[in-house]
Amino acid sequence: MNKIINTMRKFGVLYTFFLILEKLGIIKETPFWMLKQRQRYYSSLSIQQQKSELSDFYENLIGKKPNLDNPKTFTEKLQWLKFNDSTEEKALLSDKYEAPKIIEQQYGSLGIKIIPQLGVWERAEDIDFNILPQKFVLKCTHGSAMNIIVKDKALLDIQETRKKLNNWLALDFSMVTGMFELHYKYIKPRIIAEKFIEETDGNLHDYKFHCFHGEPKYIEFIGDRLSNTHIISSSIYSVQWEKTDISLNEDKPYEQTFPKPKKLEQMLILAKKMSQKYEYVRVDFYYIHDEILFGEMTFTPDAGMIKFNDDKIDQQWGEWIRLS
Repeated sequence: MNKIINTMRKFGVLYTFFLILEKLGIIKETPFWMLKQRQRYYSSLSIQQQKSELSDFYENLIGKKPNLDNPKTFTEKLQWLKFNDSTEEKALLSDKYEAPKIIEQQYGSLGIKIIPQLGVWERAEDIDFNILPQKFVLKCTHGSAMNIIVKDKALLDIQETRKKLNNWLALDFSMVTGMFELHYKYIKPRIIAEKFIEETDGNLHDYKFHCFHGEPKYIEFIGDRLSNTHIISSSIYSVQWEKTDISLNEDKPYEQTFPKPKKLEQMLILAKKMSQKYEYVRVDFYYIHDEILFGEMTFTPDAGMIKFNDDKIDQQWGEWIRLS
């Protein structure tokens, strides 16, 4: 009840009513006006108030208050980095339009390829759908979970797609979630179209390398995504490709052990070089038809609000981050 009253105080009765409908599953997608209302509220806060809000979110998700002044665990240190190291350089490497170009230029000679981009636009009205192939992916460059996967262009509602994309373009991702991933504020909002990629079985697996000061420590192997959400199946492997019993959040664990990719050593070399300047970054690859494709670099995965199945892992990963 206190949580409902607090939400009403911040956002009003109508917002709270729709939020309850969303939590009950009656509404499948958060209405745009609710996102804008959240953005206005969080943008109006002082830094100290933002830290207080973030602390409340952390306690809700992790189960305890974070120490933001003297962080020790992995998740605490990622919150600290949001307010103390959200740089324009990190923004460039998080920008879905700019990052692939940077990676190709810097590391293409090491065998990494990028997913072909089919176009970039600042307004949804400027997209010429006639020139796009039957299958493609639309993404906004300045945030997460702002993707539209098109498997059959003939079935696409173009008017609704333009509306959704323009709504996303109007959002400041650094503020709209209340998670204060502040490096996103430097990214220019744009729309890109990418080539549709998939494996022979129709799935698409990620190899996500969790790297600390240039050292890959664990590989998160994921797939079986629910479109436009963070609902996935996953397993955590050592860098020697030994399956561990670590699990993150509420991801459904894979029961089977997947074969070690042939180019794992090459991926490890790439992840090491790409991450060496940063206290922590997750470097993501796809491995399709014996080629390593760049996915993304993520400095605050799940906004740093990762719930481990064992608190000792949060502590251990935290010890690998040396804050300056």
